[in-house]
Amino acid sequence: MNNPDELKSMKKISEVCIYTSLIIIPLSIIFSWITGSVTLLLYFIWAAAAIAVKLFALISIRIMLKENQFMFPNGTGKLENFSSFLFGVSIVPMGAYFLIVSITKLYSPLTNITYLLCLVPIVLSFAMTLMLTIWTNRLIRQNSNHSPLLKAYNVNFKVSLTSDSFLFLAFLLGYLLTVAHLDFLSIRVDPILSAILSLYMIKVGLPLIIENIRSLIDLPLPEKDMLKILKVATEFYEEYTGFGLLFSRQSGKQKIIEMELFFDPGISIDKIKQIEHLMALRINQAIPDVRFRLIPKVLPGFTE
Repeated sequence: MNNPDELKSMKKISEVCIYTSLIIIPLSIIFSWITGSVTLLLYFIWAAAAIAVKLFALISIRIMLKENQFMFPNGTGKLENFSSFLFGVSIVPMGAYFLIVSITKLYSPLTNITYLLCLVPIVLSFAMTLMLTIWTNRLIRQNSNHSPLLKAYNVNFKVSLTSDSFLFLAFLLGYLLTVAHLDFLSIRVDPILSAILSLYMIKVGLPLIIENIRSLIDLPLPEKDMLKILKVATEFYEEYTGFGLLFSRQSGKQKIIEMELFFDPGISIDKIKQIEHLMALRINQAIPDVRFRLIPKVLPGFTE
């Protein structure tokens, strides 16, 4: 089940994130034009592209808050997975692009960059992103089984904080080297730090893609979860006579498990429901937020 309080908080975070982007991006493009820093322009072009992802995330959150059972009979978890996947997809290719550009600029660096002015949009972006990071960190600590979309937001903000820090240090160092008339080094500070930032973006973006694509293509739960499910099944071995198929998948933060068990012909429906209820309780103790369904099978020879 979706947590309404968590979704409402994510909705506010998404709205604040979009509003701050609409302030920072044009400001940064203006300062990029004034200072001559291509890295500053490239970094905030990525931020502009991320607005589309944030808008989709906001739409997804609003849909999840409505919990429309007719449009989404199996829940809205896939929207969370897709939004989180989209965050990763937006980070990794742009990180690879920045890496190529940074390496190129090492061999043909720009000159006459006004490093000190580059710090203005970076400091503003850092302050706003720090607030959002603290906000998402607090929400994650409140619930161990948090939404994948909340995790994606948190990762995205941490990437932004790291990149802002790198750019701040790069521009500050570039300014100090320029003052010291070490122009050969100062013009290469910008691409070196950008290359490090690019590698970091790729590192944090790939897990978001890998984790959420498992859910989008309905792969079974990870092996560690499957072993916990089988352990619970063995605790009830006296209640059934045979074990059939085990189906599992993940939708958002909710895990869905369906288990086939064989029973003797004389068992009652009430008894089967009782076993299902007890197994569901035990599985949810082992794995948070599980929707469990027992598929009863009667052994051959049953006659009505």
